Order: sequence, then C-alpha cells, then structure tokens
Amino acid sequence: MKAELRYLLAERSGANVAEEFGFTTFPVEPRQIAHKKDIVVEAKDLTGCCGCLIYHDGMFAIAHSSSLANAGMVNFTIAHELGHYFLEGHATELFHGVDGAHQSAGAFQSQDPREREADRFAVGLLLPEGLFRRKMNACDGGLQGIKALQSICGTSLTSTAIRFATLAEEPVAVIVARDARVEYCFMSDALREIRELQWLKKGSSISRESVTAELSSNRERIERAEVIEGWSSFDLWFDGAPECECQEDVIGLGKFGQTLTVLWCEEALTDDDDE
Repeated sequence: MKAELRYLLAERSGANVAEEFGFTTFPVEPRQIAHKKDIVVEAKDLTGCCGCLIYHDGMFAIAHSSSLANAGMVNFTIAHELGHYFLEGHATELFHGVDGAHQSAGAFQSQDPREREADRFAVGLLLPEGLFRRKMNACDGGLQGIKALQSICGTSLTSTAIRFATLAEEPVAVIVARDARVEYCFMSDALREIRELQWLKKGSSISRESVTAELSSNRERIERAEVIEGWSSFDLWFDGAPECECQEDVIGLGKFGQTLTVLWCEEALTDDDDE
C-alpha cells in the first residue's frame, strides 16, 4: 500500500473514532476517549520525547510530558498515542505482547511510517474533516484564521495549520522550519496540482528575502512566539511556481526553536503550461 494512502486511511480512522465516541462538535476530547477504553493518562517528567504509550500486564496507559506548552499540544500527544492503540497492527508491532513503553517525538518530526500514521490519526481524531470544513469556511484566511480555529478546536497551532492547508480550496502552504531550513511542508491541492512546482525538501534553505528569514535569525523572538506579517511570492519559495504575490505570515513556536509560516492567496493560480 502506498504511503500516502496509508496516511489517509489513518486520518479517516481517527475521524471514525471521534464519531464512534459521540463527538459531533468541537472540541474533541482525547482524554475522554482514553478513559472510556480504561487507558490511564498522566503527565510525567519525560526526557527526549513528548509522550509514550505504555503496555503492562495486558493494560495500556499514556504518559505525556509535563513540559508541553499548552492544552492543544497535550491533546495532540494523547491523540497520537491513541493512534498507536487504535490503528491495526501498531500495538502488536510495538510491543509483541511484552511489557514496555513506546516513546514518540514531537508532532510530525519522525520519518517512521508508524509515527506518521499516528500523527495523521491524531489530525483526523481532533479535526474531523466535515466539522473542520464548516468552521474554516466561516474564518478568515492566513495565520489569524488558523489561530481562531485553534481556539475553537482546542488543538495545537501546528496541527490546525496543517489541517487548514490540506483542506483549503485556495493556494495555501504551511512550512515549519528551524534555523532557516525546512523541516516539513503541507500544501493545498491548488498548489500540489501545479505540474512544474517542486516540493520543498527537508533541509532546504529558506530565501533570505522572505519574512520568515527575518524571524528565524532571532531565537529570542521565536521563543516569545512573535508574529510577523508581510508579502511574498510563491516562486520565492517553490521552484516552478508561478510569479504570484501571496501573504506570508510567520510565528515563532516557542522553546522548540521552530517557525511556522503560512503562505496564502485568495486568488487561483495559473499553471504556466495551461497558459
């Protein structure tokens, strides 16, 4: 099975679990789902990970780091570990029936297929597509709209931004970077479908002309979660993209030392080949 299909199925599984446990409005409460499955959830002083799924004597428990910055990040961490619990084959592969603890890094940080599936499960669980679309259609675009959705959904800023980008009808890209280098990127279909556009690869350098580069150069401003709003162009970020002006909003992600950039435009883009 192709990787992207597996991730989409994991996302759908998360949405099905939310519906199964009666969540028809926001926020979805992963802690309540864990409780109904007799999974104990506790904050712990964890080192080197954000959360872990624990298996002992036939029972499961979830630990999340007590140092997580906000409730949205805690919710995502719990939802991620629930992904390992609910997704077929995960618990078997992780524990093989033997007591132990499986640690998970921060959201969307790992290249391990199981971790990426659990991330997508968490997105589907906390931000079911149908519910999210109805809310996002009533919000503004860009970072301000994403922050409004974050408040409504009780989720982390990063997961909300990613969900927004993948469901937006307009050209939208969300880029998480560290030290002015790309960590990962999600795009709306309006960008993904441009035939000549080259995806941003992990480790790619960010243009010094971008608003993001200005914030990336100052760790203190990143830790203060400062926001900078400016203008950019899609071709400044993506090789093969048309020369189209876009809004560039960037926010520091606190002690993680990362920046989150939202590129967005309300107008449709034209593929040069179509011209």
